[in-house]
Amino acid sequence: MPARTGSGPSMPRRTLLRRLGLGGAAAAVAGGLGTSGCTLVARQVGDAGGGRQRGGSMVVAQVDDLNFATFRQQNTPNFSWQRLAFNTLTEYDHATLTPRPSLATDWEVRDAGRTIVFRLRDDVRFHSGRPFGPRDVVENIRWQASEEGAPGQLRSTAAAVTDASATGPAEVTLRLAHGVSNFFDLCEIMFIADHETFAEVQTGQQLNGTGPFVFEDYSPGVSLSFRRNPDYFKAGRPFLDEVEIRIVGEQQAIVAALQSGQTHLGFQLNGNHLHNVRADDRLAVHELDTNDYGHYVGCNINVEPLGDRRVRQAIAYAVDRDKLLRMVVDTVGRAASSPWTPSNPAYDRDAATRYHHDPDRARALLREAGVAGASLDLAIRSSEPGGDRSTAEVVQDGLRAVGLDVEIVVFQPADFQTRLGTANLPGLWVAGHGFGQLNPATLLNGAFPFNANANASNFVSERYQRLADRAWKATDEAEAAQVYADVTQLLLEEQFVIDLLSSSQSFVLSDSLRDINYTMFNNLDLDDAYLAEG
Repeated sequence: MPARTGSGPSMPRRTLLRRLGLGGAAAAVAGGLGTSGCTLVARQVGDAGGGRQRGGSMVVAQVDDLNFATFRQQNTPNFSWQRLAFNTLTEYDHATLTPRPSLATDWEVRDAGRTIVFRLRDDVRFHSGRPFGPRDVVENIRWQASEEGAPGQLRSTAAAVTDASATGPAEVTLRLAHGVSNFFDLCEIMFIADHETFAEVQTGQQLNGTGPFVFEDYSPGVSLSFRRNPDYFKAGRPFLDEVEIRIVGEQQAIVAALQSGQTHLGFQLNGNHLHNVRADDRLAVHELDTNDYGHYVGCNINVEPLGDRRVRQAIAYAVDRDKLLRMVVDTVGRAASSPWTPSNPAYDRDAATRYHHDPDRARALLREAGVAGASLDLAIRSSEPGGDRSTAEVVQDGLRAVGLDVEIVVFQPADFQTRLGTANLPGLWVAGHGFGQLNPATLLNGAFPFNANANASNFVSERYQRLADRAWKATDEAEAAQVYADVTQLLLEEQFVIDLLSSSQSFVLSDSLRDINYTMFNNLDLDDAYLAEG
């Protein structure tokens, strides 16, 4: 049973970050996350040229255990390890969203997107020693399109490929049923695994990829370890010898490990802990420029009075977003009324600021709907201070101030996720969504809160389905711009997902780790990372 209780631009980075190689990436003190009497991890490093130093063991600390079953999805506990063991066909430039070569060296898009030809690197091997080739691309696309296991979030885009075949020893040709606007989003999220070990990837028994680090060992709930891949196709990379990911469970324990020099990088920290970290001159907070975390209130429209969109609009006006920005995310991000971030082609500044704190307008809408004084449950997945709990309390205060009787209901995380996935949460809930930073079709078809065909709010609209389909198939720029404007207007009017903040994930680092990177889906990239003497 759930527990009940009664109750703009992101922040400038510190000067400390400027000296690190990611235009703001910072670093961590070497160490082993610890128990009493532990010693710092030895940094046996040597000069690798260009100021970079070779060698050493890096430690990452995170709250949640890894989730191998969701390998084909974007899932926060997997941000730390997927890009260590695997590569993708292409990788986005963060500033322009232009795809860049990775396992594919170049490509051609023909016939209004109905034919795509990839030419592949011919010098890549999986960790097992088997050469990478066209068949691996073909089989990974089929796997991504499959509904077997936990399906990929861009399954529909992969399923649009009606034929995939090798057309040369290092070339693969894809034929699609129609052009799709988000094909390179698929390429960004689809890690290329050895097609002979798909089943083992989903259980964590084998992580046979082409990436810079080779899987060594996994202890459930404890740690995951990797060693340097000496045959990585990027010459001289990686610089680190080993990476260990430790599952810590408590955010405060991660902060303590960072402050005591026993880990290099920590993440999954909420605003309360980030605020404390900023006060420590040995540490720095790197806000990921993907800006892909949307804080929202969801509405189950099958629960009255949420079937009336005036009530949902009233909720959007009742919440004080500026208070959330200060209290919940420590000013990392901006207030938002739409799901799109500035990197998204659907982003519109006026739409992003449509809803603001206006209690009088909220009360008027509730009176117009005849539901002043209505009672609603507000579900969250954790009672830990900060994060969703703090968001829920600010939302609750705002709704009570306009006359709604709101009670916070705490579910266990697994129960919450099951109810979310089956559209069975009671009334309102607080959570986060991704995919606002890439092509609009990826959010409309891949993020369950917004999915036009089946979503967590039970919102069904033939017009919404048509617009989502048009956004997915639009390959003409003018046509795409119009459909993006139309779907944004629909989302603002219907408010079955009430966006509150556009924020980002943050890595906390100390001052020996340099040149980290990450993908547009937030996967940690350590190709160029190194430990500096200090």
